Amino acid sequence: MPTAPCLIVVASRHGHTRRIAEHVAGVLERTGLRSEIVAVADAHAPSLADRALVIAGGSVHAGHHDRLLVRWLRTHAGDLERVPLGVFSASLSAGDRGGPGAEQAEALLRALLEDAGVHPARSTTVAGALQYRAYGRLTRWTMRRIARRKGLPTDPRRDVELTDWAAMDAFATGLADLALAVRPARDVDEAAPEPSPAA
Repeated sequence: MPTAPCLIVVASRHGHTRRIAEHVAGVLERTGLRSEIVAVADAHAPSLADRALVIAGGSVHAGHHDRLLVRWLRTHAGDLERVPLGVFSASLSAGDRGGPGAEQAEALLRALLEDAGVHPARSTTVAGALQYRAYGRLTRWTMRRIARRKGLPTDPRRDVELTDWAAMDAFATGLADLALAVRPARDVDEAAPEPSPAA
């Protein structure tokens, strides 16, 4: 039976993707599932066999996911076939509901999963945030240009949160349901008495 907390591995450059991971962890906690969040740079050799659930999340920058996240998923792809897996991808494009940006975000998520060779039970794209105050000068200038094209706020003194938290609630709850459905079955298997020898 799984005894370790659910594992959430996150690649977050400016902090908002980790905040999304913390929100997901909070949803899991409310269903009775403990969880721990580990930065992908520190997730070198985690034990996955006794996890009820593994979630991996990362942000998109310059059209790519963090290479450490891709490498971690690829390295553990075999183990991840044996536990419920969820993957989320955070980007500015994901907030363009019904538009080309959303399609691009979905394509980047599919590319991540294909490149890593993983098959999550659930995966989703999620809009991140414009964290002007956390950006360096060049990144702030670039992101303001992108925001202007998308009709988003460009005031560098204020961060802009775009995340659909209700959608992440649904994502996390669906994964919790899967983990809780698997756990009782394992408990029953382990608790089943040895068969009596034939008389």
